[in-house]
Amino acid sequence: MRDLTRTNSICPPPETVLLESVKKNDVETVKGLINSNKHLLTYEYPFTSKTILLTACTEADVQPSTIQTLIDLGANLEGNADWKPLHLAVQNPNSSILEVILKNIDAGQINDTVEGNTALHSLVKGNAIRENEEQFCKNIELLLQAGININQGDGKNLSAIFWAAKNDYQHVVKTILETSICHVDLDSHKLRNKTARILIKEKGLYNGPLPERIMYQIPKDKIFSLIKLAQEDEFIRYFNTLSLTNPSDFINLDDGTSTLLQYCCEKGLTKIAKYLIDRGAKVNKIIKNHDKTPLELTAENGYYEILEMLINQTDLEIPPSVFCYLLKHSDNAKFDKIDHERCCQIIFKKLELNKTLMDVNGEDELKNTPIHYSLRYADEATTEKLLKLGASLACKNNFGIMPIEDIKPELLERHLDECVKFNVKNKNDEKRDFEVVFDYHSLIPPRNYNNSKFHESDPEDVRNNNGVVPETEVIAYMSRAPEFRALLKHPVIVSFLFMKWHRIRLLFYTNLLFYFMFVTSLISYIFTYYAYFDIEKPSDFVVGLSKLSWVTLNLTFWLLVLREIFQMTVSPTNYFKNFENFVEIVLMIITGMILYIDAPTADTRKQLASIAILLAAFELVLMVGQHPKLSTNVVMLKTVSVNFFKLLLWYSLLIIAFALSFYILFAKSSEVSPNVNGTTTDEEEEEDLFTGPGKSVFKTIVMLTGEFDAGSINFHTYPITSKLIFSLFVFMITIILLNLLNGLAVSDTQTIKNEAELVGHIARAQHIYYVESMLLGNILPTTLLKCVQSLFCCFPCDRNTTFTFLTPIARRICIFRASQNCQLIVFPNNHGKICYEFDVASKRPRKSLVSCSRNCSDTYLDKETVKRINAIVKVRRDKIDESAISNIEKLYAEIAALKMKLDDFLNTCIQNKNEFK
Repeated sequence: MRDLTRTNSICPPPETVLLESVKKNDVETVKGLINSNKHLLTYEYPFTSKTILLTACTEADVQPSTIQTLIDLGANLEGNADWKPLHLAVQNPNSSILEVILKNIDAGQINDTVEGNTALHSLVKGNAIRENEEQFCKNIELLLQAGININQGDGKNLSAIFWAAKNDYQHVVKTILETSICHVDLDSHKLRNKTARILIKEKGLYNGPLPERIMYQIPKDKIFSLIKLAQEDEFIRYFNTLSLTNPSDFINLDDGTSTLLQYCCEKGLTKIAKYLIDRGAKVNKIIKNHDKTPLELTAENGYYEILEMLINQTDLEIPPSVFCYLLKHSDNAKFDKIDHERCCQIIFKKLELNKTLMDVNGEDELKNTPIHYSLRYADEATTEKLLKLGASLACKNNFGIMPIEDIKPELLERHLDECVKFNVKNKNDEKRDFEVVFDYHSLIPPRNYNNSKFHESDPEDVRNNNGVVPETEVIAYMSRAPEFRALLKHPVIVSFLFMKWHRIRLLFYTNLLFYFMFVTSLISYIFTYYAYFDIEKPSDFVVGLSKLSWVTLNLTFWLLVLREIFQMTVSPTNYFKNFENFVEIVLMIITGMILYIDAPTADTRKQLASIAILLAAFELVLMVGQHPKLSTNVVMLKTVSVNFFKLLLWYSLLIIAFALSFYILFAKSSEVSPNVNGTTTDEEEEEDLFTGPGKSVFKTIVMLTGEFDAGSINFHTYPITSKLIFSLFVFMITIILLNLLNGLAVSDTQTIKNEAELVGHIARAQHIYYVESMLLGNILPTTLLKCVQSLFCCFPCDRNTTFTFLTPIARRICIFRASQNCQLIVFPNNHGKICYEFDVASKRPRKSLVSCSRNCSDTYLDKETVKRINAIVKVRRDKIDESAISNIEKLYAEIAALKMKLDDFLNTCIQNKNEFK
């Protein structure tokens, strides 16, 4: 919902202008605004949740012509479930507004209800009439003349005149009794055994004769009266006495507030619900004033008996929001006929028989799926059932939270083991064609998954309707969360990363080749032209090579710039979190200076060239390290470097303190004349490195490596103090600190080597996720568009617009297409060969996963993963065998017990026979 006022906007939003124009009765402005912005008629203002017509009906100063203009322009007279123009207009002292509304509504809309109340109920039960009762009698007369049902009950089956009598509205009672063209029922509606007739007489609200008692009640009114009073047996008896030509007309009857079945599901009337369902009540029927289905009402209240009756109907539709609500309240207290947890179990049993009854990845209004609520409110068994039914751990809600963030690692590990499927009847696990099926439904978002609302909260998040979804979000989160990292070695995860790498490795090699050309041309250009040191005239070969290098460098440089701009645009937050990208930015700036700065000095050339070569080589090392086989080495380099600099930064205070101490002690005093001529020789200047604080810090850092050059240090001026501080430096910094840093580096290296496999999986998962997010990302600067639209309401571009021109490439790196079932087959006894497509008819694999293109080569898992697959199969086999043995033992015990009983019986028979003889 947009804000009512935007203080940072240059021009006010059209909805605000429209509201002010309606209040001022500026009809021409209203017409112009709505004709150019039709959505303004349905826009709901914050804090009130009312449309412009509903808001106008509450304003006493609005003229009837303004209301009529809004209606003529297409304003909805039906309102919504919470507000209706008729109900608001009747509470407005300006009766001319009510006249306009009554003139334009259909005949049947006069009895529409809001929360069970007609417009007359709303007036009599509201607060507006209390201030000036007589002023609103005109509105009551208009309603009665329009044909409102004066005897219709509200949610408590109480009529409007009953409420008027209860609230001591003498003028209202008089107006109803004297103006109503229909017979006023004063006796059918009771509260604490008091009718409207009794209240009017007790309070003396009307001096004239009261209407006679109605001896016969219309069947429809009688039916709804009984159901509102929850008289189930009386309802069934009365319904059976009716001689109906078409019973279904009464079975699906409604009173403008609810249908009979809706009343039953709301009040928990099990007997009536069964009676209606058995006679063909429509279980999905709703009315415009009550848009909740019987199933939704039953779930909200937790009536498990009615829910079981409803769910067994063949034409029932199960909205995912119902299941979400039940799971959210599954831990509620249990009462007679009320048990939300039992309702969940009933739906589970139905879904296990037929999964198509409900989308287990369906969303509620917050974009939460059932498994979101299951992980937070239900037990682990419920979550496991959802996962077996195909619930995805990758669906994000409006807050960007995935279910994977709330699941326990132990539960996830058990589920991943369950994702490894094989034919338990096939006892021969050693055959070459023994196959294991991996199921990835829980790791990948559903194909129809589109979270449009999430775009608005996070413009960098990737969701599109092209049948391509990010497949590695769950695994990427697991690689970042310490508690899940150990699960990256699970065969299901490893096989998925392995396949995904085979999909994107062509992009990796292409990018590596492009960058290698850039580095080669940069170095060649520097040494053949830019920093050429040969004084003599260069040869023709060198000249030609320099020109070729210049052309190649220009081409690759601008491609590199475009690549970085693309990454910045798609995901600026993630881009600037990566240190490597800052290296590339600096490298691009320096390369641009090398190419396009006119006539730089020789010193400038050499400095730029040296920095460019160093940065280019550093980036090349990091890029090559993205390969799975080399990722461990790069991770070691990064980890050791970061930890080294962290520790060194902490001890830098001590190092700087030593440097300043050396400067004070070893710097030459100004009182001492350098020599007879008053000048300092070059040799003396080179030997004296403590002539300033900066040089002292630099010299101290050099001394960290063990290069003390103690012979050139002047210990003569302060022999005791200088030697003491220098010895302390050697002991604390050179011996202790350096050994500490070396030990830290060795420890980090050993830790990474011990977890080399896991480190490789983590690096691979994060790299694949980054590439995937770039290919599926929106290249439009949505964050910038959002800011511009907040300032300029007339800005034409939609800030939720997405543009992804790399979708064809993204489709190629996508493992599972919309038509596939997110499964693959692995042959562990055939070196871990992978097949990923199934023949629908025979349910057999028919195509191998290819490494670079269709029908290129077969793909095989590594040996460690194959061993883990076999281990999972063995454990599953052992459990099945143990269960079978346990069942056999139980059966044997039962047979033995039965045999003992038979023996006892036979012995008894023999004894009786002997005694008889």
